[in-house]
Amino acid sequence: MMAIQIFQKKSWNVQAQFRCSWRKMSKVRTDTIAAVATPPGRSAISLIRVSGPAAFEVLNKVFKTGGKKTFPLPHCAYYGSIIEPVSGLIADKVLVTTFVAPHSYTGENLVEISTHGNMVVVSKVLQLVLQSGARAAEPGEFTRRAFINGKMDLLEVEAVAQLLSADSMTQARLALNQLDGLPSQFVSRIRGLLLDHLVQLEASLNFPEDAIEAIDEHILANELKKIVAELRIFAENARNGSMVAGGLKIALLGRPNSGKSSIMNYMLGRERAIVTEIAGTTRDTLEESLMIGNYAIKLIDTAGLRKPGDRIEEIGIERTRRAVDEAFALVGVFDGSSYPDADDQLVLAELQRAGKPFVILRNKIDLPQNLPQDFFAGQQQLAVSAVKGSGLDHLTAALNDIIEQNGLADYEALVLLGAQQSVALEKALVALERACSGVGHLYQDMLAIDLEEAVRELGRVNGETVELNTLDLIFERFCIGK
Repeated sequence: MMAIQIFQKKSWNVQAQFRCSWRKMSKVRTDTIAAVATPPGRSAISLIRVSGPAAFEVLNKVFKTGGKKTFPLPHCAYYGSIIEPVSGLIADKVLVTTFVAPHSYTGENLVEISTHGNMVVVSKVLQLVLQSGARAAEPGEFTRRAFINGKMDLLEVEAVAQLLSADSMTQARLALNQLDGLPSQFVSRIRGLLLDHLVQLEASLNFPEDAIEAIDEHILANELKKIVAELRIFAENARNGSMVAGGLKIALLGRPNSGKSSIMNYMLGRERAIVTEIAGTTRDTLEESLMIGNYAIKLIDTAGLRKPGDRIEEIGIERTRRAVDEAFALVGVFDGSSYPDADDQLVLAELQRAGKPFVILRNKIDLPQNLPQDFFAGQQQLAVSAVKGSGLDHLTAALNDIIEQNGLADYEALVLLGAQQSVALEKALVALERACSGVGHLYQDMLAIDLEEAVRELGRVNGETVELNTLDLIFERFCIGK
């Protein structure tokens, strides 16, 4: 589960060549759009974005400045007034910033109007902009245009989406690191290497009479093995990045009435789970978010593990095992005041079976102890009292250590992928592994098919080959104004 750094902080010569044709392929609308880019509500300022070929013309219809400078100069700020064209009344005093294509977020002429942060004023200014020739932007349309115009690839688009939804600085830093372009450069480099091999294979297959140099299968096999090794690390870093971005899942596991729900309530600082002396009170999984250090955590309280007494309890235990399988780490909770029984043995076996990092808690140390020290077979245990809150600070410290020891703190190595990108990466890796094992055993046309699939799927990872419906799914997650 360790995150391994495979990015090199330099630029490669492999560049995406597809973007010049994307505008035609995607039938992207090239009109001028506008939207409020800041959240609704009262604030010191709000910001309205206007992007498109007529952005400056739209602005000139409603914006007046007393200055004599040529308007607009690129990357300049202008103070002036938004004026109602018919009445001549001032709608607001604003600061306008101009960006001339292609040097803007969208790659188009772009205007940002900083207004006073009152929604009555903001709505009026936006209304005047729309009446002057702009169209109301759709969710994510500014970023979609940035993608279409080659300002960012799909990996960077995903980073923007994750940055906007980050719940912790670790998640934010992970997204910001990806915006630096290192994962994008990595995918482009790997895809370029595979394209080189594919072109050579296709040439030897289609033009055998032209005395093209024969493929050295030994060299090809070694080079493909290196690429597979790099891509496996990238895929593992993507899986870890997905865990960090979504919130690391930590499941509380224990027999009924061991104190799992009390521990959850204490860590949350509120009564989230029902706590009674009746064993089996929790029959379903409860999931809540909290912070441990710099990490966003999803803490899961599970139904007690034991032989189920009825169908409802059986379903709850099935969900417990599903939570165990989905968790990054586990917390085994044992009642130190009770003699161990078959249910405790079941919990201990489940912790060991899962193959995940875990912490063992000896709970209820405020009561006389009957759980033997050697029950855990040498495993380190933390003595706590959920009722008193004793020792639980050691639990958060232990969980923080587990996160960092498993490399999830190395956000520079982690990768953020959307669902479709993750599927495409796995398909690319499978195709490449198939090609790698087939060198020297399969016909070259079969190798070419596998390499072509790997190239195509990697193109879906960074957006060099992506379907329009996939783009729609990606950009509909964005807010209006971004």
